[in-house]
Amino acid sequence: MRLDDGIEAFRKALKETVESYQLKPVIVEQGIVESVEEGIAVISGLPNAMFYEVVKFKDSQKGIVIDIGEDKITAVILEKDVNVELNTPVYRTGYIVSVPVSEKLLGRMIDPLGKPLDGKPPVETTTYYPVERDAPQLFDRDFVKEQLYTGIKVIDSMFPIGKGQRELILGDPSTGKTSIALDTILNQKDKDVICIYVSIGQRKQSVLDVYTTLKKYDALKYTVVVCATSDQYPGLQFLAPYSATAIGEYFLDRGKDVLIVYDDLTKHAFAYQSLSLLLKRPPGREAFPGDIFYIHSRLLERACKVKDGGSITALPIVETQAGRISSYIPTNVISITDGQIYLDTGLFNINQRPAIDVGKSVSRIGGKTQIPALKEVAEFLRLYYAQFLEVEIFTKLGVKVFGETAQIIRRGKRLRELLKQPKQKHYQVEEQVVIFFLLNEGYFDSIPEDQVNDRADFVIKRLKESYPEVLKDIKVSKVLTKESKEKIRTVAEGL
Repeated sequence: MRLDDGIEAFRKALKETVESYQLKPVIVEQGIVESVEEGIAVISGLPNAMFYEVVKFKDSQKGIVIDIGEDKITAVILEKDVNVELNTPVYRTGYIVSVPVSEKLLGRMIDPLGKPLDGKPPVETTTYYPVERDAPQLFDRDFVKEQLYTGIKVIDSMFPIGKGQRELILGDPSTGKTSIALDTILNQKDKDVICIYVSIGQRKQSVLDVYTTLKKYDALKYTVVVCATSDQYPGLQFLAPYSATAIGEYFLDRGKDVLIVYDDLTKHAFAYQSLSLLLKRPPGREAFPGDIFYIHSRLLERACKVKDGGSITALPIVETQAGRISSYIPTNVISITDGQIYLDTGLFNINQRPAIDVGKSVSRIGGKTQIPALKEVAEFLRLYYAQFLEVEIFTKLGVKVFGETAQIIRRGKRLRELLKQPKQKHYQVEEQVVIFFLLNEGYFDSIPEDQVNDRADFVIKRLKESYPEVLKDIKVSKVLTKESKEKIRTVAEGL
């Protein structure tokens, strides 16, 4: 090709490009900060702003519109290192606050906006889910049919949790609420359940301890940690559980079973209380705003089992003071959820751990999810335990008991010992079936109380060595056959 031909071709291409180019006006709506206090900015000049829309301050720092007035809007500043001053320009973005979602989030620790907190590069994705999303419609939901196993004997047997259920964990500070939720996450290993742990208003060290435990037990490969610590603005703490739920909905839409732990909704309520007071909203009961029930109900209603798809199981945690479960936030969340697991300080102090109060705990729908084998051996455990606690009082008064009453006390004490379980020690459902079968058969009645758990573990060990098909059969067939019972008795009697 001659040089002149090349130049002519270039001129022609350049001319076509210039002629086809169209100048289009870019409309940018700009407002201005009129006042700022404690992470709350009052802005004028953005009359078309939407509720929950992201606005940008200088240096592209973000805020969220949380209140709309006649001529002004109020935005929550999400990052504490943002130096927003009077007369700072503010720009609309036109999109509602969203969080990046991807399979690559597994194993990561992020903040509610999707920014990495683990020192690794940002998650690369083009998919974003809005943090606020309508809960699935009634006709899109399915019945809760399958149990989500915690690996904790007292919960799986007496207060079973179904996939798609919302089960509240509540109790006083330092009674083991987070430990139960963390053990439940650890027990999902190799069970094809995606776990999300969201920390709301916790100390950084507490979140680091959880992250370290998950890493130690190789649970990060199926877990996402969403974190908004106590030193961050209330706006980010308020946003955290909604962002975590949006991430869960991404996996739900792909047919996965998801477990979300909200730790905890008491601090979430306090964060929203602080926001509302700064927004000059009138306080109601216990100084909480009038819509405090709504913010938790719209969050937890997003947990469900969908037809021909996955599920989101919610484990919200609520902190009580001096055991007062009748205070405002606990009663609110109790009325929203499908049951509660109550941890008692008195039980914790006498080393009954997990310190679950059997009388005040309940699972309203989880019993329908139990496999026949577990239901057979655990159906009357709560009744037996309640009878034991009722008659045990007489022995503390020095009254001698005989016959049937003595038998109730003897077996009840051993049941109480069996319900004790150290952290990070999990029992699979087939192992629990064997243990409670032996209890009902009276095998532990003649064994000293402090040796019951060791003997139960030894029976399981010997059963795996002598008749490994028994545990496998219970797991696969989900029933306890006569042949399996005979083999369990043979192993137990041979010790």
